[in-house]
Amino acid sequence: MCDYSIFSEASRILQDVLLADSRLRLPPSFLEASKKIKFVGGDEKPFVLTPLKITESSASLTALVATAANVAAAERYGIEYQDVEVNTDLATLYLESVLLPTIGGKHFLENKQMAIELGKMDVYQMSKPIRRNTTNVYRTKDGRWYHLHGSMNAGPTMAMMGVQDTDATHEQAVKIYSEKVSQWESKEIERVANDQYKQAGVVCYTPEEFFSSEHGKAMSQVPLWDSKPLRAPRKDWPDTKDHESYQPLAGFRIIDFSRVIAAPAVSKLLSLLGADVLRVSCDKLPEMATTMPDLQTGKRDTNIDMKTEEGKRIFAGLVKGADILVDGFRPGVLDRLGFDSKTLRKLNPNLIYMRENCYGFKGPLAYRSGWQQISDCLVGLSYLQGQFLGLDEAVVPLLPNSDYQTGLVGAVAAIQALIARTKDDVTFDIDISLTQFNMWYYQLGLHSKEQQTELLARDPEFKPRHFDDMPILVAKTHASLKRTRPDMFKHAEYFWEMSGKEYGLEEDLKILAPAFKFDKSHIGWKEPTGRRGRSKAEWIS
Repeated sequence: MCDYSIFSEASRILQDVLLADSRLRLPPSFLEASKKIKFVGGDEKPFVLTPLKITESSASLTALVATAANVAAAERYGIEYQDVEVNTDLATLYLESVLLPTIGGKHFLENKQMAIELGKMDVYQMSKPIRRNTTNVYRTKDGRWYHLHGSMNAGPTMAMMGVQDTDATHEQAVKIYSEKVSQWESKEIERVANDQYKQAGVVCYTPEEFFSSEHGKAMSQVPLWDSKPLRAPRKDWPDTKDHESYQPLAGFRIIDFSRVIAAPAVSKLLSLLGADVLRVSCDKLPEMATTMPDLQTGKRDTNIDMKTEEGKRIFAGLVKGADILVDGFRPGVLDRLGFDSKTLRKLNPNLIYMRENCYGFKGPLAYRSGWQQISDCLVGLSYLQGQFLGLDEAVVPLLPNSDYQTGLVGAVAAIQALIARTKDDVTFDIDISLTQFNMWYYQLGLHSKEQQTELLARDPEFKPRHFDDMPILVAKTHASLKRTRPDMFKHAEYFWEMSGKEYGLEEDLKILAPAFKFDKSHIGWKEPTGRRGRSKAEWIS
């Protein structure tokens, strides 16, 4: 790897892949502003034990977010393009943001008050081993690897597998599901899970199998994000009282109608740049509780039951005042609630409507629900990870990578749309998905065999397996990062402090800092992370 640098590769991806992709319709201003990007970090060699270009990808997409925000600030405030610094260490840590909040110097899950608050969101007791291990990779009767998934309610998957709710240990639960899955043919369990039980699940395919499939061919026609222009009255930049902080998105209003990671990551990034983000949640629904301290950062949160007429009325009122609606629920949910694209535009002609899902919105599998691990297995990344580790098994890629990087993709697409809306009579329907990102990510290429050998030598202790679910994989990867790059965790400036009062804490929290900074524009989160339903269903800016 002597001639390889993640700084130069991230720059190449930014310039020669992202900005050169005509399908993304990026304006010339983005190319000019991108010249102000500087990549910095503590190690220019790859250090995450995966064969794919994980740091380089995240750093390049982070740079594109910063570039879009740079253009927005320049056009809004009449300033020159700013110098921008992108930290490749922080761009990597961003991919495990969910793990990193601390309270009083300890991991947030060690705090009793936080544990109580998060426990309220685990409606279906998904922390129980027999329920948690409905989400894992197991071998089928025909020798394929299959990602079983229990979503946020393991009940349907347990019923499908004929598993009773017991107090099994983690090891016992893994054995139970391994035996059950081994009785199924891979194609049959995938069909029954998705079509009969409406639960996510997919065979772990190779990249060649995926790209030659009907769905792979259909999605290959789709760019990294798909933005459809719709005629609408031009809308100028919102008025803002604070012209000295040069916040790119101050005064814009974002509805976050989503859960878990990818879509919430979009709105978290937009809030970092100054937007007012209101998350619409419902206390009757479960959450992936451990993601909340990170992904509630920068947002207010209001409790609305969208299945009631009152809830729909309140939501419609919010839509009328919004600039962007980010929808991350399973395909068709918002439509069935009465808010399809046309209805939304009747309420607000200028609204930018962004949809995020797992499989993408074209191809025969577009109707399915899914998660990061499902897309990782579908596109073949889990196969590659196992192969890289010298294993004859599928290992889900290490971090919520496609989740968080899809968040970066969505943030770029949103800022691009907001800028375009100030110039022309237009608004947009925007589609992003984990699979669109994963296909793009794979096509960046793998590290060479020599590079992969050097990577493995950086941490011989790193030995994940197919039965390691995402919480275990993230923990193992975090431990590996502490061995390969202990210096990253010694930078106090990498973690920002914010109030814990919205979670009922007496102490402050520390949250991972953003991976980019400007020489003029102030960025930061005005709202601390906090409980669901703590905010009124109204706009404050």
